Amino acid sequence: MKMRKISTKMLCVLVTINILIMTLILSISYETSRGILESQIQKNMDSELVVDTNLIKGQMDQVEKMAEQLARNVESTYKTTNIDQYEQYIGKVIFQSDLVIGSGIWFEPYVYSGNEEFMGPYIYKDNGAPVLTYEYSNAEYNYFNYDWYKEGKNNKETSAHFTELYHDEVSNQIMSTCAVPMYDNGKFIGVISVDIGISSIQNLVNEIKVGESGAAQLIDPNGKYITHNDSDKIMKTSIKDDSDTNMAELGKNMFKGEGQGHEKVKLNGENFNVYYKTIDELGWKLLLKVPESEINRPVRNLLFKLGFICVVAIILSIIAIIKTISYVTKNIKKVNSFALSLAEGDFTTEEIDIKTEDELGQMGDNLNKMLRENKQIIQSVADSSREISSESESLHTTTIELSENYNKVEDAIKTINEEVMTTSAAIEELNASVEEVNAALDVLVDEADNSYKISSDIKYRVKKIETNTLESYNKAVNLSKVHEDNLNKSIENAKVVAMIGTMAEAISSIAEQVNLLSLNASIEAARAGEQGRGFAVVASEIGSLANETSDTVKQIIETTQKVEGAFSKLTNDSKEMLLFINENVTPDYQTFVNASKQYGNDADNIEELSNKLAEMSANIKNILQEVGKTVVSIAESSQNTSENSGEIIDNIDKVSDILNNISKLVVNEKNVSDSLSEVIQKFKL
Repeated sequence: MKMRKISTKMLCVLVTINILIMTLILSISYETSRGILESQIQKNMDSELVVDTNLIKGQMDQVEKMAEQLARNVESTYKTTNIDQYEQYIGKVIFQSDLVIGSGIWFEPYVYSGNEEFMGPYIYKDNGAPVLTYEYSNAEYNYFNYDWYKEGKNNKETSAHFTELYHDEVSNQIMSTCAVPMYDNGKFIGVISVDIGISSIQNLVNEIKVGESGAAQLIDPNGKYITHNDSDKIMKTSIKDDSDTNMAELGKNMFKGEGQGHEKVKLNGENFNVYYKTIDELGWKLLLKVPESEINRPVRNLLFKLGFICVVAIILSIIAIIKTISYVTKNIKKVNSFALSLAEGDFTTEEIDIKTEDELGQMGDNLNKMLRENKQIIQSVADSSREISSESESLHTTTIELSENYNKVEDAIKTINEEVMTTSAAIEELNASVEEVNAALDVLVDEADNSYKISSDIKYRVKKIETNTLESYNKAVNLSKVHEDNLNKSIENAKVVAMIGTMAEAISSIAEQVNLLSLNASIEAARAGEQGRGFAVVASEIGSLANETSDTVKQIIETTQKVEGAFSKLTNDSKEMLLFINENVTPDYQTFVNASKQYGNDADNIEELSNKLAEMSANIKNILQEVGKTVVSIAESSQNTSENSGEIIDNIDKVSDILNNISKLVVNEKNVSDSLSEVIQKFKL
């Protein structure tokens, strides 16, 4: 459906643009805020991973240092220290860390004592007290065959090494052994073992708070869960073989990629952001997962608030737009109603009430001026038309009366022709009729003279209007030509700016050549040594001046380019103004000139008709004078009346023809006057 009202069009366009802008701002704000929030969460999660992994690693490092310290002490003192002293020392050391379950000293065969193949005292915690046992120091247990001992023996370095985590069925906890080899002058003498239970690390990981509903998990180097909310999966299920395919895919990507990263994964129908980091040396991976819904909650809240603000802003802008459009349409309706009244010829309409000085106010002033001037012109033509119409009516009435009188004269003359010999009374009646006709002719002549004067006055007024309109038209045309000539001259003058740019480029080229010459002169002066020092200074100054000249020329070129742009805009604006004058103002003036010429032609026709009417009236008067003479002649010689009656009848016929012509002229004049009156009556003044 087409929108007919400009207010509806403006409202739809402006509101649509406003909504699009607000939607764009809302989208950009949402995406930007989301990106910033995700970036901040990424940093926070990375920081949390660093803190938590360092905390775990710190506890493991404490155990590692403990084992290494025990190994170093035993290495240096095993030959002079009784085993009981080691037992007491280890019994104190194992309580330095909550992770430690127990620790043992495992010597190679016959190293500590030449009589003992197995020497491996083991001290463990039992209800807060150290307990010594030798149940693992025998051939049945044969600690030499265990992996932790073999790994320690094969470790050529003296650093500690943790075994893979395993589930101890007796204590029902996850354990690992930290083994440190002992050497005496490069000879392997045994292993120090420190057994740890990682329940405290599991508790630490389980207590990590990730947002409101997030969680943390710890994975061993083989992908097995060290911590999990499902206890059946701990140290039994690998993340790479998890029943949840998305979790399994995440595990594979974690072990393929670098030691730290993050991914987005869907778990149990909900999207999660997962962040992970590998604990150096241990190979464990700490994993933090947080729901996307929780991450995006602040963004959604921000989006809701921004949406509310945008809706309020749109409503306020709609109100402002409606008020502005209402102001514009209200003034347009005034102008439209005013123009419609003028188009219908109603010049009695009130002038537009102007309360502003903007473009609408200026348009209203111009329309009011047009109303006043056109009303004066039409009023003048209407007054002249009424005068012509009134005079034409009088002339037409007189002509009818004259025609009737001539009919009577004709009848009377016929009667005279028949009865001239028998009655003189008829002659007297004829004489009286002639005098009456003569008097009517005098009136007709006076009315014709008045019509001529009125038509002359109309012609003078119309000529004056035509002259004024033509002068205004010529002034508008001449003004347009003068401005067009001035514009062309300005365009020609603007070419000087381009010439300045060309000359500036030439000067720049010369400055570059001078700079080169200055450089060459400096080189030659340098070759001349002490004698060319003064010349070198001059050459340097010339080079500086050349550089300054080049910089100045660049500024001149930039300035001339700006001036050329300004001239181009001014030229385009001036051409548009001249085009408006030639296509709108000049045709309107031409219309007024043509109308004035037409009124002038009508006035000439009326003047010509009035002139002909006066001439015919004079002719009739002359004829009547002849008729009078004839009547006198009839009175003087009734004997000859019969002979001259035929001539009188002929003359009367001629007079009748003349009267008919006069009547036609009067009718034509009246038709012209009526047509002019009909045109004028279309205007309400």
